[in-house]
Amino acid sequence: MSLTPAIFRNSFLFFVAIPLFAMWGFWPTYFTGQIRPMTGFDHAHGMAMFGWCFLLIIQSFLIRTSRRDLHRKIGKLSYALVPFIVLSTLLLANKQLNARGLTGEGLYVLMLQITILVQFIIFYGLAIKNRKRSDVHARFMVCTALPMIDPIFARILMFNFLPAESAAMAQILTFALTDLILIALIVWDWRTSKRKDVFLPMLFVLLVLQLPVFFFVGSPTWGAFAEWFMQLPIS
Repeated sequence: MSLTPAIFRNSFLFFVAIPLFAMWGFWPTYFTGQIRPMTGFDHAHGMAMFGWCFLLIIQSFLIRTSRRDLHRKIGKLSYALVPFIVLSTLLLANKQLNARGLTGEGLYVLMLQITILVQFIIFYGLAIKNRKRSDVHARFMVCTALPMIDPIFARILMFNFLPAESAAMAQILTFALTDLILIALIVWDWRTSKRKDVFLPMLFVLLVLQLPVFFFVGSPTWGAFAEWFMQLPIS
């Protein structure tokens, strides 16, 4: 069995689970609008992210069923979808920051949005860079699902299991869950193929990008960036 089908055979159910959990997490906000009315920016971002979920599902299924030619053709859709993800995320972030203002919450949410977007861009960029090395490409594509763990499970925890004042705990738990999933992939990859060339360095990337959420949000530098970003006439 080649390594790429092995990865997708094991990751297919993970990809399927993500939009199911997303529907649970975003049900009170995006799907029912119980928290606040949804805007066009919310819908654009929602369509972009669900589009990515379904692309991962389709692509992993095609590899699972050995339809590589169709996999490559459909994969080209990502060249349009990923810029749409980036643009919709930035537009939504700008809209929400203008609504919240330069408050603690506004600065914190912006930091989350930017760092998670950077994670996704890094993982996707490395996947495309290694698109001719299917075993490496597949591993990086698996990583592109990881940035979705925090926004999904933070909502599941806050709306169902934790009191409203436990946002910090929810953040720790969702980051920990993301890291543990990646650690499990590291262990699996080492035990099955003695590899540490993708998942291990990506754990370092995750940790580096998670730390500013806890330690950099209140800095003058971040405040200045947020003020500049808020003034951009994009939303």
